[in-house]
Amino acid sequence: MGPYANPSQPRRSPAVDTLRALVPGNADVIRVRAATPTAATSWTWTQAEVLGAYQWPPYPGELLRPLDHTADDSTHASLTVCEFLAKHKSAGNVRLVRAGDATYTFSIILSRPRWEDWDEV
Repeated sequence: MGPYANPSQPRRSPAVDTLRALVPGNADVIRVRAATPTAATSWTWTQAEVLGAYQWPPYPGELLRPLDHTADDSTHASLTVCEFLAKHKSAGNVRLVRAGDATYTFSIILSRPRWEDWDEV
């Protein structure tokens, strides 16, 4: 980030930008589901899908606002999500929502909530 960059905005990264390309440009959070890695898949992520995309609500404590027509189970989306999870599953912007025998569901934050900037004013 340059000397005049806004520190309140998250640093853009190629990894997050690949996910951002799968959903509408105004998405702040996406939810993905991936098949559980097994010995048969050499413990790698091999199947995944985008379940939905959401915007932050205007105020803290309110529910995320879903965006229309954001589910994507295409091969491109699957490969993109699997590659992201292989490298960034433990990143601070990735949260495990549900773990099952066959799948994991994650929420991935693409941009910070706008209300976090209120404390900096």
